[in-house]
Amino acid sequence: MQAAKKLSPHSAHSKHLAIVVAVTVYASLLGWDRVRTNFAADDMMNMGQYFLLGPAKALAAQLLFWKGYYRPMGAAFYLPLYHWFGLNPAPFQAAILALLAINAIVLYWLAITLGAGEVAAGVAALVAAYPAGLTNLVYKTDMIYDVLCFLFFTGAALAYAAVRERGRRLDRKQTALFLFLYLCALNSKEMALTMPLVLAAYEFFYQRRRARRWTLPAITAAMAALSFYGKIFGVQALVANSSYRPEFSLYRFLKFQKGALHDLLAQLATPGWRGVLFLWALVGFLAWRRNHPLLRFTWAWMLVTPLPIAFLPDRFQGCLYLPLAGWAIFAAAIAVALAKALANVLVNEPIFRRLGRSGVFALLIACAVLLWTNRMRYLKTEVVRPAAASQGALTARVIGQLRALNPRVPPGSQVVFRNDPFPGWDMTFIGALWFGDRSIHVYNQRQERLSPGEMQRMDHIFDFENGRLVQVK
Repeated sequence: MQAAKKLSPHSAHSKHLAIVVAVTVYASLLGWDRVRTNFAADDMMNMGQYFLLGPAKALAAQLLFWKGYYRPMGAAFYLPLYHWFGLNPAPFQAAILALLAINAIVLYWLAITLGAGEVAAGVAALVAAYPAGLTNLVYKTDMIYDVLCFLFFTGAALAYAAVRERGRRLDRKQTALFLFLYLCALNSKEMALTMPLVLAAYEFFYQRRRARRWTLPAITAAMAALSFYGKIFGVQALVANSSYRPEFSLYRFLKFQKGALHDLLAQLATPGWRGVLFLWALVGFLAWRRNHPLLRFTWAWMLVTPLPIAFLPDRFQGCLYLPLAGWAIFAAAIAVALAKALANVLVNEPIFRRLGRSGVFALLIACAVLLWTNRMRYLKTEVVRPAAASQGALTARVIGQLRALNPRVPPGSQVVFRNDPFPGWDMTFIGALWFGDRSIHVYNQRQERLSPGEMQRMDHIFDFENGRLVQVK
């Protein structure tokens, strides 16, 4: 692949600005209607546990990453929005929409720093701006952990590569920025545990042997080990939940690969095991046929970033957001190279001759972008919208009933909800969030089975009579 032509600083700045604006507009136009979508199933639990933890402990959890608190960076998202907007899902959805656009821009600059060139980086950013193939990412608020992990992980990779591409070591301020971003990524989701491998791949593929530096990869490995210890033995150990217990088997790995490739390839097909082998063989061939650091590094990114979820059950769709970064840059670089090669052929045809080589190349890229956008619009209409329409209807109805009833209880009260319509602990968290006072103890009769004597000691009793919330005491 040919290197991108050098541009004057003013021309390069204008080109970057135009691409960033285009990506932002693209993300906004395709994703704007998510602001009308209800909370996801896990949002009340996520927000409720951070609220009950309290701001002081939630802040301390950001630093005590070896303690195993559940994804503490989520508190930095949920709690401020809850404080300002209560249980209104629209601001939460709007914030995620903005974060998706920011993530696409960060990915653009990462691709530029890795040597992709403006066109390939812009195409990669468009792919990441609204990835409808990762369906639940583009409408569910409880995918915020993947959104935040992508932001801080790619941001940390950008902060690292921006210095190392010049052959320099990170100074103290640059190291502090990198480690801060990585800490935020670790606190967002377990996918960030793969950063040491990503940095090692960068050093191996981009730096000559004598120029390679292993200090920061080693520090991130130590941080990842401490974080992993917390996930296993910490105060909120993930392995206590059966859905986070890996099954190390070929069956599980192949099932993950089939589902992951289906989602990453815009749900065009679900490959069998032969298809999985063929696709990875093709990707490996393209990465290694020539000495091309960008393709080899993104190939490594595609391989290692899914490892924390590859042996867990049903980790698809939005869980693949971070691996998508590598796929997007890799595919964009290949697409641009093919478009250049095809333009060299087509420019000799009479119908294209007047356009010139650059004009034919621009036409091919525009066609590719239009085809991708059409696919995203199709998935949005046929897959995303039906799923979003059914999300959180019961939660929204109960919050609406609380809003209509507008109950107010004094601090220190004991409150119980009877016969709530949820199968789990949702009503406990909804009640705690509605009252907004950690001194109020909310009980869930369906889950806790309070005795008649305990019920009599309740200060306030709420019941659901034929699905309608009423206050009986």
